[in-house]
Amino acid sequence: MRALRLVSLSLVAACGGVTDPVIRGVPPEVEDFAASRLPKLRSVESVVSVPSEGLVIFSAAYGEPQDCPSGCFYLAGWGLQYAGRIGWIELHRSSDVEFVPGDNYDVRATDEYLFSDALWDRLRNEYLWGGVRIMLACDGDTPADALERLARRLPGEGWPFLADLLLDVAQRRDLRSVAEIIATLGPSQYDFSYSRARAQSALASWPGQIGSPRCRG
Repeated sequence: MRALRLVSLSLVAACGGVTDPVIRGVPPEVEDFAASRLPKLRSVESVVSVPSEGLVIFSAAYGEPQDCPSGCFYLAGWGLQYAGRIGWIELHRSSDVEFVPGDNYDVRATDEYLFSDALWDRLRNEYLWGGVRIMLACDGDTPADALERLARRLPGEGWPFLADLLLDVAQRRDLRSVAEIIATLGPSQYDFSYSRARAQSALASWPGQIGSPRCRG
């Protein structure tokens, strides 16, 4: 149900003009962050809130209505407020939204709750869990043990793309332990055969052949 709710955030009932954005459950600084970066802001809404940890994950919808009249929707993004910082986890950009690397959430090694199984277990069934995992995998400040735990969760949570991305990161950061986990991934409903084979090949002559970066920006 949560995934359906998230997708619905970018849907609209009718393709009208710009109205005041819908703001639900986010602090003023999050609203200001989205409003200062997204043209024709439509909504900013809390998706996950953990007040005891000072964490808010929010969605934002903006821009012109798309794909009307068959079923209008807006471009969307998901962001994170935590440890005194705000930034994007993932943003679907229109042509008039400039890519600013500093606007992405800046993971730091001290972001303990962000690396916790308690948070990950809460997010695993959320639509945005894939984006959070990519953000963590691609940030060079994410601790090695967090990357190892992301790799161990792959059989249950899936996504061969993430397995390949984690292997690429492991090769670039010289984290052999992560590659070893991917090389021995256990039974799963997801097909990790290609990822396992790549990891085994890399381990045979570590770090092996490193291709083009899989992380963007």
